[in-house]
Amino acid sequence: MDRISVPELTGTNYFIWSLKMQAALSLKRLDSVTTQMKPEGLSEKDASEWEQKNSDAVAYIKLSLSDKQALQFVAENNAKILWDKIKSTFTGQTGDRKIYAGNEFKSLQINSNELANDYIARARGIATKCHSLGLDVSPRELVYYTVRGLKGNLLKYETF
Repeated sequence: MDRISVPELTGTNYFIWSLKMQAALSLKRLDSVTTQMKPEGLSEKDASEWEQKNSDAVAYIKLSLSDKQALQFVAENNAKILWDKIKSTFTGQTGDRKIYAGNEFKSLQINSNELANDYIARARGIATKCHSLGLDVSPRELVYYTVRGLKGNLLKYETF
């Protein structure tokens, strides 16, 4: 598993991008520089190691941004600040995003020609998005709204 693939951050996929980017940075042992600032009083060797990790993390993050997104963050060279700025950009209006995610979850419907596995994965993704915004979705609610979203398609087959 030498190749790590993170989707490009386009502006509409922040939650999946964040999840995968955190995993990739963790595998590269770079995640610590996105969660804390450079500690005070490091030895010269440790400070140099921290700077290299920070530089590598910034590069990985910036390389995963779409051109449009990269231009917004071009000047940032601190991994934690960059990570926090990206997060606040895409989760900044949390109240509005909570309302939208809650409505998206409660109005979940299977699309025509959508495979059941894809529909379930989409439902779980929306539930994860809700959770990341502070909306708790119980397993029972996930099942309820997922099954309810099948209702329209199931009616087609009731005549058999």
